[in-house]
Amino acid sequence: MPFELTQSDSDCVAKMKERLSGFETEEGRLSGLNYTPKIPNTEVIITTSPKAGTTWLQQICHQLRSPSPSGDMSFDEISSVVPWLELAHDQGQDLNQPQLNEEVTDLRIWKSHAWEPDCPKGAKYIVVARDPCDVAISFYKFFENWFFEKDEISVDAFVQEFWLMRGVPESKMQNASYFHHLLSWWRRRNDDDVLFLFFENLKSDLEKEVTKIAAFISNSKWSCTSSSSISLATSMSSFEFMSSHSSHFNESLSKKARNVACGLREDAGMGDSKIKSGESGGGKKKLSEQLKGMIGEKWKEVMEEETGHATYELLRDNF
Repeated sequence: MPFELTQSDSDCVAKMKERLSGFETEEGRLSGLNYTPKIPNTEVIITTSPKAGTTWLQQICHQLRSPSPSGDMSFDEISSVVPWLELAHDQGQDLNQPQLNEEVTDLRIWKSHAWEPDCPKGAKYIVVARDPCDVAISFYKFFENWFFEKDEISVDAFVQEFWLMRGVPESKMQNASYFHHLLSWWRRRNDDDVLFLFFENLKSDLEKEVTKIAAFISNSKWSCTSSSSISLATSMSSFEFMSSHSSHFNESLSKKARNVACGLREDAGMGDSKIKSGESGGGKKKLSEQLKGMIGEKWKEVMEEETGHATYELLRDNF
């Protein structure tokens, strides 16, 4: 049966959605989604559903391309060096600006949350899938103390009235739901220009997954597949390293640029990092049985027929 949500839950979720409506301008979002790679089939777009490993992949790819034997942590926030396509314009970033070591590598790296139909064409794509229960609770924690105050919105209300309400985008101005985003890229999982990864595999054997990423982003002009490059990127993308450098991964770039436009305090969310517990499977422990059931039903509705798998676990196990 549906959750018995209070009117205050609904009002607070509506207020959060209103704030979110100011996060991107139409001009800014479309300029990113209409981007044409300068170097076709060499540039890399990390495209995940929100809270499925985007920041992690930004750090891995950035350290793999670093020319320094000690890597590069000279940036203020990771999206200043691996720009978020949909938000770059609104953050004052020029998509034509040269990226780190580009003259040597021909490599330009981007972040995006676009599903496949809306993602810029002519690049290579790294897709990361993650357990939907973990994504849901991580998304809630990400917005808490930023787009809403702690305990202002319940987890049940957030997931039911916001996260599960997303569907197929009606235009490029909307993000696809977690499920539709994943399905759109699942259809291309075997294409040569797509690297399809799982968050849980990154957790269980990071070096193995970094090795795959290094091979994928290397090109005819340049390679980052040496053992030293892989070892460095693995070390600098570990949970321990990233949590000890959390100020580089705290979404401060977008918060500084867009908080006021969203009707938020200038410093809203500035104290939080995106590097949280470093665990997988926590969502199932923190979500109610009813909520897990709703997420499972949504998976079956969107994913099961085309993928042949009734759960995320089965999809991952049989990949």
